[in-house]
Amino acid sequence: MAVIQSIVGAINGFTWGTGMLILIGGAGIVFTIGLKFFQFAHFGDMWRRILDRGDSDTGISTFASFCTTMAMRIGTGNVTGVAAAIYNGGPGALFWMILIGITNSAVCFVETTVGSLYKTRLDGQYRGGGYYCAERGLGWKPYGVFLAIVFGLGTALFMPAAATYTVADGFSNATGVPLWVVSLIIAIAVALIVAGGIRRIGDVASLIVPFMTVIYIAAVIIVVVLNFTRIPAVIADVVASAFGGRAVFGAAVGTAIQWGIKRGTFSSASGMGESTPTAAAAETSHPVKTGMANAAGVWLDTVIVCTCTGLLILMTDCFNTAGGYVGSGAAALAAADFDIGSGIILPQLAMEQVMGGAGKLFVAVMLLLFSFTCLISYYYEAETAIIYLCKGEGKQQLRKTITTVLKIVMPVLIFIWGIIPSQMAWDLSDSALGICTWFNMVVVILLFPKAIALNNDYQRQMKAGQDPYYDPDTPGLCWKGVDADLWRDINKKYIEAAKKK
Repeated sequence: MAVIQSIVGAINGFTWGTGMLILIGGAGIVFTIGLKFFQFAHFGDMWRRILDRGDSDTGISTFASFCTTMAMRIGTGNVTGVAAAIYNGGPGALFWMILIGITNSAVCFVETTVGSLYKTRLDGQYRGGGYYCAERGLGWKPYGVFLAIVFGLGTALFMPAAATYTVADGFSNATGVPLWVVSLIIAIAVALIVAGGIRRIGDVASLIVPFMTVIYIAAVIIVVVLNFTRIPAVIADVVASAFGGRAVFGAAVGTAIQWGIKRGTFSSASGMGESTPTAAAAETSHPVKTGMANAAGVWLDTVIVCTCTGLLILMTDCFNTAGGYVGSGAAALAAADFDIGSGIILPQLAMEQVMGGAGKLFVAVMLLLFSFTCLISYYYEAETAIIYLCKGEGKQQLRKTITTVLKIVMPVLIFIWGIIPSQMAWDLSDSALGICTWFNMVVVILLFPKAIALNNDYQRQMKAGQDPYYDPDTPGLCWKGVDADLWRDINKKYIEAAKKK
């Protein structure tokens, strides 16, 4: 086990090195500028697109798609990921996490917009993903196959590790229930949900995600109000630490930036390709509508929910840092046997300062909801990648067989991940995320010009007072690889109405 953990740790360190900071941070800045700062210029429209309806037998509504992608985003990274970032990078990591969340919304916009553009219909459902974009958008079928293999293995085998372990660890801290018992319960629940496919996943996500998000934000607001006198000091610590001005926390500027970007990207999954399959499943008249909704999702996930966790920890001073700082918010922080573990102990101790003994259980329940919805989203992402590998005429039975096997294998793996060492769980998830991000971003960057063209078409129609729709026969937008018949069918009423004018 030690040898395996050493190898996984080395891969994790390599994939999340300086190159990743440049790749994600640089792409976010370039995309933001190229899209004319859309996340600010069209802020209201970005949020309104979340509520778009219009599901069908083939696709789910934009709202259901949004909730399903948020089920993946608002997960382990929003609670324990933030805690780990503060522990390793100091309070300044929160500053860089917020900043990368803003620019990552542009990355997510591009990948989900082109993901929606290149979707197709298979076995009566919309299917899409980075591998479809590689094959259809770039003409790189071998790369698409490779990307689907990497992504399928990552989401099915390794990414669920951190989410599962953290939930089990949180409940063990709060109730004393053994890790294996919690893991078994989670595995059974996941199996029951994914058996119903994307519609049941979307229904469950639409029910749980809004509830858990509102409750968690409300709880943090109460903590902030009760500790409002610490607001100036906390802001000063975050800003100063972000630029190396608080030596007491022991984290250098580079470390703060690295952990902020690492955990911000893990939380939002921008550039990794996780959002694309679910975004492609949405019934929408224009790819940009899907991109706008998903960009808003990154704001909600990283800029809002992650900030809530950071404020919860910092305003109660319930955090330690790897550089030697020991917070005074809870006596347990100074204990000789204190172990950061999965990171959940920090927000649990913080909430305990306000809610007493119920604080740990509250955070454990919130994390259960966050991580559980994340796990069911991972299943759909893995399923989509596997189905891509088995697409083609005469392979429908093969696709059914493989997805049935996946519905059994993933819950079993989820149980196993709940009982392995915490560092191993996080390194497995981080490594899988990092590897997928590197390969997926190649496709996203090369298709960026098409996202710009689609956004210009969308904004033109918005200015004309129209409900934007995509016509694959529009000059400048009739690209090779797009399933033109699919889009003509989706927007038949719009296209016919335009011809009559």
